[in-house]
Parts: sequence; C-alpha cells; structure tokens
Amino acid sequence: MRFQVFHRTRYLYRAPVRDSYNEVRLHPASDDRSRLEFFLLNVQPPVRLRHFRDPYFNYVHYFDIPEPHSELIIEAQCIVNTTTPYSGGAPHGTDFTQLKSLSDDTLAGFLSSSRYVEITPELWRQAVDIRNDGDDLFEACCAIMGCIYREFTYAPQATTASTHIREVLETKRGVCQDFAHVMTGLCRALGIPARYVSGYLYNEGSDVLRGTQASHAWCEVYIPEHGWYGLDPTNNTFADERHIKLATGRDYHDAAPVTGHFDGPPGATSMLEVELRIDHLPV
Repeated sequence: MRFQVFHRTRYLYRAPVRDSYNEVRLHPASDDRSRLEFFLLNVQPPVRLRHFRDPYFNYVHYFDIPEPHSELIIEAQCIVNTTTPYSGGAPHGTDFTQLKSLSDDTLAGFLSSSRYVEITPELWRQAVDIRNDGDDLFEACCAIMGCIYREFTYAPQATTASTHIREVLETKRGVCQDFAHVMTGLCRALGIPARYVSGYLYNEGSDVLRGTQASHAWCEVYIPEHGWYGLDPTNNTFADERHIKLATGRDYHDAAPVTGHFDGPPGATSMLEVELRIDHLPV
C-alpha cells in the first residue's frame, strides 16, 4: 500500500523557554518491507537539523534552540510504500528448542529487562500460563497477543508516556504503548526476542482499529530462520501493510517519536497538540 503522511507536533509553552534540545524519530524505516519515496522535516523556530543512526539503526534527527521561544512546531511529511511480511503466510513450525541456537549479539538487548519493561518471576509465570505447553514459537506469540486484547481495557488518558509495565499489569488498562510493552515483556520472559515498534496505523476510514488518531505502537518478535514479525496486541492483528514503521527499540524510551528537554522559568510547562493525517494513494 502507498501512503502519504502528515504529522504535526506543537508544543506551546506557558512562558518563554530556551536551550531546547530535541531528538526526532519520524523518518520511516526503509527496508525490504517498506520503501520510502519522500520525506521532509520542518521545524519552527528555524533550526539546523542534523541526523545520525542510533544503536537500533533508527534514523534520528536532532536539533537545539538556544534562543527564547514560546512554541515549538515539528512537521514531518512522507510518502511510503508498505508490504506485509505475511504475504507468504505466518512463520509457523519453529519450536522453542530453536531459541537455543541464537547467537546474534544484537538480539541480547531484546531478551532482557529495559527501562519500562521488567522481566520478573510473576511475568514469567503469566507467560508460561498463556503458552500452555505449546511448542510453536509463533503460536505462543499469537496467544500472548490475543490474551492482552481480551483481558486489557483500551483506556486513553489512563497512562502516560512514562508508565511502567508494572502499573499496566496491575490495572489492565492502557493504550497501544502499554500493550506493546506488556507483549514485549511476556515474549522475552519465554526467551523470545521481542522489540517495541513505533509508527502509524492506517484505518481505512473506519473506527474498527484502535490507536489510529496519533502515533501507534506494536511489538515485533524474532522467529529463528524467519526474522522479525510484527503483532499488534491493541487490535489483535498481524502488523501488515497498514502499519507504517518509524523506529524500533527495547521499549518506548528507545523509539519515541519526539523526545527533548528545555530550560525555563518556574511554571514554564508545555501544552501538546498533535495532528496526524494518513492518505491512501494509488500505487
């Protein structure tokens, strides 16, 4: 599928701030499942944009604004072609014993605890119960996805960007970011490499899918001899051509679309406004 995306983030400060430093992960991934045709990033006040690749190969823009300013606007536009990794079917047939053969050091960070995802004995017990003695890796991942979809309540405003997996497991309430963290943690507890994904979700003009009004999040699991496959626990669906990937990491901290800090007088808090438009284009 071919999409045109416009994403506008506006911070309005209650008092002028200065020395603002920001990192932006809004450049869509470009790989064998996603081809980027066009990308433009615009920032107001005008800044000098720099970029680098982070440890997870995300394309990161960064900038600083030393002068006083009362608002910050970040606009990203892109045209991207997406395909689904499931065109040849789901990667069934890999059993848990094949996890022992994994030797890629780059997978180590996706098997352990991270800032927002803590692997505990309690989490492991939950994961084992969901697996229910099944041997198929991908079927176990799908069972985890389905369990989260059934047992957790989608509740905007119930959590924040810094909510830890512990709170989500206790309340069973949250949004796509929280459900991606829970799924990532449950998969890691079983020894399955899992990573957090930030991006967008195209809703085809309906209200069926959740998490389409702004940035979306889901989970990718690594199946030996097959690679990474996305699963969306917020909607209990495969991450397919409707999902536009921006960044990946161990959790939200590594893949957040916009992060930053600033200096300002007491009370110089910010108000956030987000506008997102995704249009389906002819191929």
